[in-house]
Amino acid sequence: MTTEGLPLGLTAVKFWTRKKFKGTAALKKKINPTRVPIEKKESIRWLDNVRQSTELLGDPGRCIHVGDRESDIYELFCAAREAGTHS
Repeated sequence: MTTEGLPLGLTAVKFWTRKKFKGTAALKKKINPTRVPIEKKESIRWLDNVRQSTELLGDPGRCIHVGDRESDIYELFCAAREAGTHS
């Protein structure tokens, strides 16, 4: 971003589609989402983007990662701290 707040661009974006929509609410009743490893969740995209952006720019201290409410996960904050960047 510029000092005026103008975004300069994106360094990482991940697009995906769900293979199956029907029955996802019923599946949540059968599976405890807190017991599923982060690598098997859609949320892994947030960690992947932090890592990709940090590697691409090479200066993690200058990176600021912005996400929506789905990005409010413990593993993301840990990944940002390990990378030396801000989330």
